[in-house]
Order: sequence, then structure tokens, then C-alpha cells
Amino acid sequence: MGNPPFRPIREIESAVQRGELRTAVALARDFSAEHKRPVPLGVALKLLPLIAQHSGREYDAYALRWLVRWLAETPAPTIEQAAEVATSLAELPAEPLGAAQALNEAV
Repeated sequence: MGNPPFRPIREIESAVQRGELRTAVALARDFSAEHKRPVPLGVALKLLPLIAQHSGREYDAYALRWLVRWLAETPAPTIEQAAEVATSLAELPAEPLGAAQALNEAV
């Protein structure tokens, strides 16, 4: 038996589960560079609670980039949906479980 195939998305998700922010971000950047596209929106969302927890100063920049991607990738978003998503992103650092659940439903 050899090594299992490398699955970068699974590796990013595993790093997030282990709480390894820098590893997860580095893997996401490598994925983007290699595949010439960002990681899927749902995977990027999994990074946000970890960023809020470990790197509060960077959180706003990451959250805003995620919101812009959500707007671009969501078919026909409404202003009401965008406001709800933005509110959930703003609440995520203080209420990670509830806000993350609301954001997962938006993806």
C-alpha cells in the first residue's frame, strides 16, 4: 500500500480542524496558485472562524474578500441576503457557531 492521493481541499479542511491557521492559509494559497482559481467558497468560509480566533486584525480583510466572492458567485443575490451575510460575518468573531451556521446556509 502506498500513500493515498494528495487531495489539497481535504488537507486544507484537516488543517482547519486541527486549528492550524497558517498551514491552512498556505495550503489554500498553494491550491489557488496551482489551479489558477481560489479555493471553493465553502472551503474559504471554513477558514474565517479560525482567522477570527487567531488573527483578529486580519479578519476584516478576509471577511470582506469572502463577501465579495459570495456576491460574485451567488446567482442573483438580493440586498436583503447580502445584508444578512454581512451581519453574520460581523458577528462571527463573537458568535462563531451561530454565525457560521447562518453563513453555511448562505453558501
